[in-house]
Amino acid sequence: MIAPACLSQEIAPLFESLALSPDPVFVTDRHNRIVFWNRSAERMLGYTADEAAGASCAGMLGGCDVHGNRYCAETCPVTQMGARGEPVREFGLRLRSKDGRTVLVDVSMLNLVVRPPDGFFLAHILKPTLAAEVAPRGLHKEDPPRSALIAVRESPDARARKLTAREVDVLGMLAAGHPTPEIASRLHISNLTARNHIQNTLDKLEVHSKAEAVAFAFQKRLF
Repeated sequence: MIAPACLSQEIAPLFESLALSPDPVFVTDRHNRIVFWNRSAERMLGYTADEAAGASCAGMLGGCDVHGNRYCAETCPVTQMGARGEPVREFGLRLRSKDGRTVLVDVSMLNLVVRPPDGFFLAHILKPTLAAEVAPRGLHKEDPPRSALIAVRESPDARARKLTAREVDVLGMLAAGHPTPEIASRLHISNLTARNHIQNTLDKLEVHSKAEAVAFAFQKRLF
C-alpha cells in the first residue's frame, strides 16, 4: 500500500479501511497522480504499489468508455468535478492491466476533502463487470442497485440500523465529500440542523469523526 505522507489524523482511518478492502481501490490527487494503491488493485491490474506510486492514472491505466473512446486524460473530468465538490455517479470503464489485458470495471468514487494545499483526494473503488461480457445481450436484466436506505435497514450491524432516513442522506453526502454548509443547502435546512444530524450520525455509529463515519459506511458496504 502507498499513501500520501501528508495525511491528517482525521482522514488516516479511511485510508486504513481502504487498504483492507476486498475491493480494488486506488486514490489520485488533484494532479491525477496515484497516491494510494491497495493489494486488491494489485491483484486485479497487476501493478504493484511501488509501480503505481506517483504514476499518472491516465497514462498507466488508459481508461476508456465501453465503446473504446478515451475517457481518462490529463484533463480528467472526474478530477474537475472533485475540485468543484460535485458528486460523481458510478460509471463504467475499460482499464489496461500490466500484462495488456482489458479489464471491465464499474467505478464508484469517494471525494476525500482535506486541507489546502491538497484540497481533495479521489478514491476509485472498482467492481469487475466480467459477467456483462459473458451474458448474451438482452437475456438477463440486471437487478436495480439497492438504495443506501435499504442497505442500512438490511445491515447486520445494529449501529447502522439506528440511522434515520435523513441521517442516511447526510452520511451519503459526507461520503461524497460535501462540507456541512453544502449539506445544509442540499437538504434545505440550517447549518445548525445539519451539524446536529452529523453529530447524531457519529454518535449512533460510535465513531469520533466524519472520516471514521465514511470509513464505517465503506466497510459495511452501505453505499
